[in-house]
Amino acid sequence: MDNTKKVFREIKADAMLTGSPDLRRYLTGFASSFGFVYTDAQESVFFTDPRYAEGARAALKHSYIGVEVAKSEETVLEYIKSKKIKTLAVPMERLTLPAYEALKKRRFRLIDSMPALKAAMCVKGEEELAAVARACRIAEEAYEELLSSLKEGMTENETAGYLEYLMRKHGAEDRSFETIAAFGKNTSVPHHASCGDKLKKGMPVLLDFGCKADGYCSDITRTFLFGESGDDEFKEVYGRVLDAHRIAADKIRAGMTGKEADAFARDHLRQYGLDKFFTHSLGHGIGVNIHEAPRLSASSADVLRDGMVFSIEPGVYFEGKFGIRIEDSVQLAGGVVRSFMQSEKGLTVL
Repeated sequence: MDNTKKVFREIKADAMLTGSPDLRRYLTGFASSFGFVYTDAQESVFFTDPRYAEGARAALKHSYIGVEVAKSEETVLEYIKSKKIKTLAVPMERLTLPAYEALKKRRFRLIDSMPALKAAMCVKGEEELAAVARACRIAEEAYEELLSSLKEGMTENETAGYLEYLMRKHGAEDRSFETIAAFGKNTSVPHHASCGDKLKKGMPVLLDFGCKADGYCSDITRTFLFGESGDDEFKEVYGRVLDAHRIAADKIRAGMTGKEADAFARDHLRQYGLDKFFTHSLGHGIGVNIHEAPRLSASSADVLRDGMVFSIEPGVYFEGKFGIRIEDSVQLAGGVVRSFMQSEKGLTVL
């Protein structure tokens, strides 16, 4: 996947240099812990150290990107200087102070490439959409297998770890983020840190998880009951959150802002006095990173466009009692929302 030219043609600079691992992965499709991607009007070169050279050459042999060995940033900067480059585009928000000073020392005129990178990354091409779809499919396959394996007495940590193993088993290259497994009252903490608490009959369970496939993330949350609880309030609220999810998915259209999208779910919950318990945004962009543009929040002016991938995840949280979140990864296609997810969103009682 070669995105170097796509980004470079939007930047008014002699050349572009990118060193951040996630941005390198986006530009080249190749993952590494060290490297720089250099691009100008004639070429694009991935500089890396000997640990990755063979793998990079194999992965990029059919691309526009060449591979060169460079053991340090100094080697790369000397190469750029030899090209008589004056204006160099770099992702300013990702630069460390030493890296910035090294660039200025060589008298490059620096401009910011990050706006062009963000704009390119938030609208996915066919290969990228296929990668997200695969990551979503793997996550759901792992989830379905997990449901048949849950047993009373399992801890949150065991559950989170086993779910991550299952995603690997089904083909994931990594998790998208640290898996959240929350039981009982712990579900009321939106980003609960999984711990040693044990699963008991009648408990609500919230699982927030995702994996990477071909460098792209999935993100899914399911909330269910581990056996009948007799808690009618939980079931009633679950229905309200599910309706908020479905309403947002049905009404979001290309051309809307993130604020307008967020309002569909928030306004529905407000009818039942639940909006004050909806303490986060409706969604976020998903791609090489688990959080990207666009933002779907009460303050977001981001305009939604076909090709964007994002989450729809309304949730409500009652401190010390329970929380409910229902999340799909979705795309905008033909102006409307299409979910990557197939798993059941109606209340599951195991």
